[in-house]
Amino acid sequence: MQPLTVLLIDDNSEDRAYWSSSLKNPPFGFLVLEAACGESGFKLCQSQHVDCVVLDLEMPESGLFTLLKLIPDPTRRRVPVVILTKLAQPSLIKLMKSMGAYECLVKEYCSPENLADTIQQAIAAVKSEGAV
Repeated sequence: MQPLTVLLIDDNSEDRAYWSSSLKNPPFGFLVLEAACGESGFKLCQSQHVDCVVLDLEMPESGLFTLLKLIPDPTRRRVPVVILTKLAQPSLIKLMKSMGAYECLVKEYCSPENLADTIQQAIAAVKSEGAV
């Protein structure tokens, strides 16, 4: 079985390295593509097969803007987006979900297991939406 491909978009190189290595290694074994900004992440998402995007909101060009580009129509998500951010604001999390994000996780409270489970749930949810 081919590993699931996760695109990790985060401008913080330390965070990106940590989450990337966590997701690549056992027991998860995801194929992880990395982007340091929303624009390069968006281009990767268009040129490569991506099963799920993990997106940081706090970036120079705004993760919010990137989310809008990745999910132009919140009612028809083709690639699920999981937000992984340091911003733990309920109103912001609610807004992200209304714009099409599958889930919003706060970095300091999130374990690699929790992120991997959420990615798998997001992929399954989008697949079941497509089957309707």
